[in-house]
Amino acid sequence: MQYNGAVNLSRLRDALLFAVLVTGGLALYSGAFRGGFQYDDYFAILLNPHLEGWRTFVHDLDHMVRPLLQATFLLDRSLYGNSPTGYHLLNLILHFASTVLVYRILTVAVAEESRAIPWWTAAVFFIHPITTETVTYISGRASGLMAFLYLLAFFLYIEAAKRHGNGPVRRLYLAGAVVSHLFSFGSKETAMTFPFVLLLWDVVIRRHDAVSLRRSVLTNHLPFWIVLLAAASWAWKHPRYANLAEFSFTLRPLWDNFLSEIHAVAYAVVLFLCPWKLNIDHDLPEFHSPAQWPLPLDVCLLAGLVTAGLVAVRRLPLFSFGIGWFFVLLLPTSLIPRADLLSERNLYPAFLGLALAIVVFGSRFVEWLVTLLGRARLVRLSANGLAIALLLMLCVFTYQRNALYRSEVSLWGDAVHKSPTKARPRNNLGHAYAMQGEWDRAIEEFRIAAQLDPEYALARKNLRDAYLHVVGRN
Repeated sequence: MQYNGAVNLSRLRDALLFAVLVTGGLALYSGAFRGGFQYDDYFAILLNPHLEGWRTFVHDLDHMVRPLLQATFLLDRSLYGNSPTGYHLLNLILHFASTVLVYRILTVAVAEESRAIPWWTAAVFFIHPITTETVTYISGRASGLMAFLYLLAFFLYIEAAKRHGNGPVRRLYLAGAVVSHLFSFGSKETAMTFPFVLLLWDVVIRRHDAVSLRRSVLTNHLPFWIVLLAAASWAWKHPRYANLAEFSFTLRPLWDNFLSEIHAVAYAVVLFLCPWKLNIDHDLPEFHSPAQWPLPLDVCLLAGLVTAGLVAVRRLPLFSFGIGWFFVLLLPTSLIPRADLLSERNLYPAFLGLALAIVVFGSRFVEWLVTLLGRARLVRLSANGLAIALLLMLCVFTYQRNALYRSEVSLWGDAVHKSPTKARPRNNLGHAYAMQGEWDRAIEEFRIAAQLDPEYALARKNLRDAYLHVVGRN
């Protein structure tokens, strides 16, 4: 009876904590429901000819990438039309569902003495402002939908792996994991990393040796590798992916891209620790030599993280798993050249690894202080108070980031403030002013954008059109 009572109290505590988390999350993201469509939302959703109706959608399937993502946008258009509230609602539901999955997955991997780690990790994942671009920016749904299906497949895989033999329940869980993995490819290509995460889990968390790992790959992992190969074959033959690949690999030399992405990944770690630097349009430099500053510092930071993960793999496996998760999930966007070296929505599933590593490190540090000082109650009470204060600080940053999405002027005004020498934020701010009829301000922003980047044809066109509009009006 005492054991059952303890279990029931634990479940009641977890339910109350999640209720508080959900209530706080709704308050934080309440500003999102008052926000409108932004930037890519117009051409990717509202003006997308493939989303005119279900018949058109089915007819154009062979021309589309990310079909499941497009299907959710079509459903939103069918239900809500040009009202953004419903679009935001689905993004938030996906974020909350992913948070629940994070909690459930981590409860499998923790011992009784570290049972608080899943909750704290889920809390950081849910409220950290780095998720805002995925949750509040409607077009950021690609990352949110992929992450939900990715985590669902991972959870179902873990449930299947826990069951011995080849009974119907195990087969059902494994089939669900394979289907979820397949659907995640229809949301975003980052899903290709899933089999590698399974290897990481079995080696670091389940501690498989070579023999048991080979057996696990053949009995549990093989369907996911088949899905990966099938998706890669489909993408290879798809004309849109061929065009995207041709565009990507002509953006910059692969060596320059590799060096530039090292800085971008290091900067992503900085963003996680310094959320006041978040920005919808970061201005990151391209690198051409390993000696360019601050690339040596970036290499030291990332090498330090990798070394820490390797050193801690036996004593702090969850810490090592978190570091590994972060790097594995960023591989596709780091190796394939993109126009933007870093987008916050691409960090959404990856930053979960940093959240887990930080929480595990903090938990172990507290236990070290308890051993050193011998005042367990005082140390744990102080640590919990500090952690709650940090969470509240993250809540403030998240609320502020959400508030920026209420208008294009506020969102791009923030981007101009943080990326003052980049032309695109200036051009987009000018467009936002033009939509409000503030033509003098629009002309000024277009003029600055054209000066910052003389080859930016869109800024020059917008400047000319805005000037002609003002002349014609007068």
